[in-house]
Amino acid sequence: MKKIYIYILPAAIAGLAIYFLYPVYKKYSVVEAEIEKVQVYKGDIEVTFQDIGDITPRNIIEVRSLASGELKEVLAKEGDRVEKGQKLAVVLPGQSAADKFMPVDVLSPIEGTILKCEGNGYYDEPEIKKPGERVTGASDYNPTCIMRVADLSDMIVKLEVGESEVMKLKRNMPVTIFVEALKKTLKGKIGIISPSAKKDRNGGVKTFPVEVEISGHQDILPGMTARVTAVLENKKDVLLLPISGIFEEKGKNFVYLYNEKTGKAVKTAVSLGTRNEMEAEIVSGLKEGDMVYTDKPLNIENDKVSKS
Repeated sequence: MKKIYIYILPAAIAGLAIYFLYPVYKKYSVVEAEIEKVQVYKGDIEVTFQDIGDITPRNIIEVRSLASGELKEVLAKEGDRVEKGQKLAVVLPGQSAADKFMPVDVLSPIEGTILKCEGNGYYDEPEIKKPGERVTGASDYNPTCIMRVADLSDMIVKLEVGESEVMKLKRNMPVTIFVEALKKTLKGKIGIISPSAKKDRNGGVKTFPVEVEISGHQDILPGMTARVTAVLENKKDVLLLPISGIFEEKGKNFVYLYNEKTGKAVKTAVSLGTRNEMEAEIVSGLKEGDMVYTDKPLNIENDKVSKS
């Protein structure tokens, strides 16, 4: 019996080792085989700026009364075209109907189109004030907006650009403007770039107001959403590699270059040029047709960066 145990015990240990270790071996072999490789190729690379904003008239003015009192008449409605100096409303000054002041005409400050006033709070709907409502005058602390007048012939896109992105923009830089509602692309250029940041009250994120001028527009309306794109850099016929194949260590870029002769990977230093979110220009370290791993492989010849 002792002899039987002597033979059975090593066999059992070997069997258990195979049982537990084989799946580990198989797992890593499969993982190694499944690691995707990407190829170095020649092509064009473009770096762009993109942001989304709202279309709005450049010149839009709130119409207010010179005196506080009750709105006696409102003579314009949303969408009406009005001339500069045209009478839009009449206000009876005073605290009550007993006050015998002369009515005050409210005139349009510019030629344009009548729009509603924006709501004061999150739940307030835009509106044009109605007859019978009381309004405060322009000289008061918080003057009432009766309606707005906008010049719809001169439209812009208002953007709120992050501090890391705003430095890429320059005044008069050409842009394309895609209007979501119309499925139409328009031309434009960067107009005003505010030198002063705005800080979000909740998240503390800083943004810079930017105005994009629209040229040759038709049929666009205030409030429509627009995607603004500017080409920041463009290079033709350069060596490119998908970003997924590039790694960084201590500020240096490298790749795991596949060696066809040995079937192993070589950790290889690379120098990068222009890059965007999808690919990067390879300045040195690789040649057209080279294959690199998109994840760290197991079969590395050495773990030190080499120069090809």
